[in-house]
Amino acid sequence: MSEVPVSLYFTAEWWDATYHLDTPRPEVPSQQALEEMYLGRLKFLHRHFGNWGIGEEKPALAGGQIATVIRYGFDLIPALLGTKLEFADAWGFYPILRSLDEVRDLEPVDIANHPDGGWILQEQARLKSLYGSCSHCVDLASVTNHAFRILGQDVYTELLGDPAGLRQLFEVLLETMRCCYVFLADHFEGMDPVPIGNCNVSLMGPSLYQEHVLAFDARQNRFATERNGAAPRAALHHCDVPADDFLDAYAHLPGVASLQASFASDVAAARRKLPGSTFSAMISPSSLMQDLRFFSEKLDRAVAAGAADLAMWNVDGSATVERLGEVFSIIAETCRVHGHEARFSAMPLCWEEIEWAHRRYRL
Repeated sequence: MSEVPVSLYFTAEWWDATYHLDTPRPEVPSQQALEEMYLGRLKFLHRHFGNWGIGEEKPALAGGQIATVIRYGFDLIPALLGTKLEFADAWGFYPILRSLDEVRDLEPVDIANHPDGGWILQEQARLKSLYGSCSHCVDLASVTNHAFRILGQDVYTELLGDPAGLRQLFEVLLETMRCCYVFLADHFEGMDPVPIGNCNVSLMGPSLYQEHVLAFDARQNRFATERNGAAPRAALHHCDVPADDFLDAYAHLPGVASLQASFASDVAAARRKLPGSTFSAMISPSSLMQDLRFFSEKLDRAVAAGAADLAMWNVDGSATVERLGEVFSIIAETCRVHGHEARFSAMPLCWEEIEWAHRRYRL
């Protein structure tokens, strides 16, 4: 039986509603506190979900998620370009938004010549000395994702009001992203295919995307070609919404190796219109709480149509341990019916926790 990977990522609120009911969060940030939380959560996951292969009975500090460099959450590129970040009362950063007029004079930034580049290399060396290995979770994203974190919802009105000015910002973003890609590819593994994170394009619609954004995504996908002559290969993330309306536009991108979108998408159409690509089916937090009959029907269609993996990200506090057990049973059985074996995995930490990105730890 072929394997269907099923990846889980829990929000901080989920951990507060489960693990931290009995184990308080650390009072102050430290590497030791992070390690204790990491190991304790792996044991917790094994205790509740070990029969699904999740967690570890006797975890060890030998690489894994704790050995990951991350900088400013998913806002490194906006931060390099001057966006101020503050800490939310909940976990994570929030950007101080600017207008398009305020960013017209921005110039691209090469992270290799920026203090944050030096910090990343120092952190890489520190984590390697502690755990023997190190990866990164720097989000290359896309021009639209980063523009949204700089301008907020104005990015959509500027597509109509000042598309030339917005394209100028896209140019600055793309060059800054290219420099970041080269820097990360020089110092870390795992930059093939080139990631393109299009979380926000569904809010502008396929016609505006194709008119104003598609060309920038196509250039982003050629980062590897420019660096080492590799053929274009894109890992395209559309977020956990259906991608059906964007398939014709995405078909114009060179070398789409994978498309990640909602499991409610027409998976068969995606594979047909993007030949040679795989489909990663995202299961939204709200889907976990719907009538399980409807959940099962949608899941069955996705797996039957050839979804290569399932991604359950941002599982929140409304999904109890018991509810997740029911969902896992449905996933395992659905995969089995179609000749596959579900292989579950889960991250024990939130990315924000690795950076202690909460106001309580920054006072």
